[in-house]
Amino acid sequence: MEHVTVSSKGQIAIPKRVREALNLIEGTRLTLEVRGREIVLSKGGGWKKLQGAGGDLMKAFATFKHEERVRENSRP
Repeated sequence: MEHVTVSSKGQIAIPKRVREALNLIEGTRLTLEVRGREIVLSKGGGWKKLQGAGGDLMKAFATFKHEERVRENSRP
C-alpha cells in the first residue's frame, strides 16, 4: 500500500513504484471514481465504455464481483 499527501492545490504525486508497475507515462489518461469513502484511479476507461452497451448485464457482473470480493475477504 502506498500513501500520498494532497497538496494545497488538491494535487497528489503517484509514487514511482506504482507508475512503473502500471506503465504510467506522461499523458496517460486515468479515470477517477468515488466509491463511498474511497477514490479509485483506473488506467483507461474500458469499463465505463461498456456500461452503456449492456446496462443490466454490467450491473449484474459488478454485483457478482463485489460479492466475490466480500466472500474472499471474509475467509479466515
